[in-house]
Order: sequence, then C-alpha cells, then structure tokens
Amino acid sequence: MKKYTARWLIGAVFMFGVAMAPTSGATTQGFSDFDGQSVSFADVLPADQWLVVMIWSHSCPICAKEMQGQADLHERHRDGRLEVLGISLDGADGALEAWAFIEERDVSFPNLLGEPGDVVQFFSDQSGQSFRGTPTFLIYAPGGALKATQAGAVPPEAIEAFIYDQEHGAD
Repeated sequence: MKKYTARWLIGAVFMFGVAMAPTSGATTQGFSDFDGQSVSFADVLPADQWLVVMIWSHSCPICAKEMQGQADLHERHRDGRLEVLGISLDGADGALEAWAFIEERDVSFPNLLGEPGDVVQFFSDQSGQSFRGTPTFLIYAPGGALKATQAGAVPPEAIEAFIYDQEHGAD
C-alpha cells in the first residue's frame, strides 16, 4: 500500500504541472552551447528516449544541490531510456559563472545557455504555464510530448518512478 501511495503522490506532483496543450514546435530563442554555437531545442530532443530538462542558474543553491543527482541519473541511463539536458538561464553575462558551475561539479550531461527572458519564454511556450524559478524540470516522452513540469527540487528516483509509471500505465 505504501508503494502505491508513494507512486500516486509522485505522479500527482508531476501531473499537477503537466501542460494541457504543450506546443509541438520547439523554441530556439537564443540557446547556445558553451562554445557559443547556436542550438535548436528540436535538435537535442531525442526521438526515441525520455528527456529530462533541468532549467538552472549558477546562483541557485537548490540547483547546486540537485545537479549531482541529475548527473547520476544521466549516467545510470547513459545509452538507455532517458537523457538529461541542462538549460542555464544565466545568459551571456553569466556564461563564465555558469560554465564554472558545471565544471566544478563535473556534470556529464549536456547543457545549453540562454538569456533569462528567452528561457522563461521557452518554458511558457512549452508548458503553457508561468515560470516560477530554478530549478525547474520538464519531462518529455519519446517522440517529444511534454509529460510533466515541476518547479523545485525533484529526486532522481521520483523521475524514474514517474517514467516507469508512464511506461507501464500506473493505476
């Protein structure tokens, strides 16, 4: 019974943030890699895997705490059923600090950089919701459908349980 209740609670937390009608087109507003090359979100959205997007900032203490868990999640599923992608909203002015943030934490998953307003607009376009702060997570199913959003800390195990329930039709 506890397992069912925990899964229901995890699902409810994620489902609370699910967009009712996410956009099918991906916004490219100002995203770049840390080498300064423009990157389209559509180009990094895998067709055959789940994608967990973590929107973060180098000045966010919760992001600092969450980063290692998300890196571990990415490593556990490397070449598997999910990928993690970071999107820093630090923009050009904070690019050096953002780069140092991921280097200091030895983050293995790919990260993009965007201007704060562009990242907020991307989130709104994707989810139909207002952006609440960092960290914020978006979870995309294989094929690119947005399945959940959540502001705040999210344990990697909760993400894995949510994906498992989505794949296996949780009650």
